This record gives sequence, structure tokens and C-alpha cells, in this order.
Amino acid sequence: MHLGVIHEIRDPAGWDRVMGSKELYGHPDLPPGFAILASVTQDDAARGVCFWEAPSAAELQRLLEGAFGDAVVHDVFVADPGRSVNLPAPQTTAPA
Repeated sequence: MHLGVIHEIRDPAGWDRVMGSKELYGHPDLPPGFAILASVTQDDAARGVCFWEAPSAAELQRLLEGAFGDAVVHDVFVADPGRSVNLPAPQTTAPA
């Protein structure tokens, strides 16, 4: 499923540490069923917006909280395909 995330960045260095991590955002080490499709960070690093494919909003919330800790607050939501524009084709398959 497609998900959007609005990130409130409390610690820009913590955000940069995770966003620059090949382990998380280089894709190969993301858990099955997860793919980051796009990410935009505000010029002053106060906010970010990401688009994901993940099994559920709750599972993505847990992944992000584990990766960022207290550096970022995440507002994860399910994308409504009927009200969204240019959603990509699915890139993952649901884990078995």
C-alpha cells in the first residue's frame, strides 16, 4: 500500500544521519514489503515529506520510530489512490 509521511524534524543531525544511511535508505536492507519512493526535506530541515510503499501504516510507523528515535516525529497516513496524483506502480510484494 502507498503511504505518506510528514516528518517533524527535531534534530536535523539525527535526520541527516538516517537519511544518509545506505543500510536504511540504500534499499537492500529494508524489510521485505518496504520501499521508499520519494523524500523531500525542507530547506531549513524543520520538516520532511516521504512517500512509501509498506504493508501497513502501523508497520511503517514502527520502522521509522526505530530508525530515527526521538530525532523526528512521524505522521504516517494511507494514501487515497482516488485523490492522489502520479502514484507509482507497486514496487514490492506483500511478505508471505
